[in-house]
Amino acid sequence: MADVFISYSRRDKDIVRRLYDALAAQKRDVWVDWEDIPPTAEWLKEVYAGIEAADTFICVLSPDSIASVICAREVEHAVTCKKRLIPIVVRDVDHTLVNLVKLDLFS
Repeated sequence: MADVFISYSRRDKDIVRRLYDALAAQKRDVWVDWEDIPPTAEWLKEVYAGIEAADTFICVLSPDSIASVICAREVEHAVTCKKRLIPIVVRDVDHTLVNLVKLDLFS
């Protein structure tokens, strides 16, 4: 079981690489889609399995991630699985566009 699943936009890959390296340096098992999905796998099933297996779900927030349908699906799946959610803002976002509030995460 992974300690952490990271959801992010591909445009934020450099930032996520640094986050991944920092977590790995702390001996955290991190699930990131660039290394954990076999090329022939049904990728969405693999992503959902990664979310289900992780203790914590990190959502890297940027204008690109909040515009991403895939990132939204990952967040929704994490909420459904009752995962601990940690949003990390890496670039300024319009808070009114962030769907975390709509998912009743703060109620």
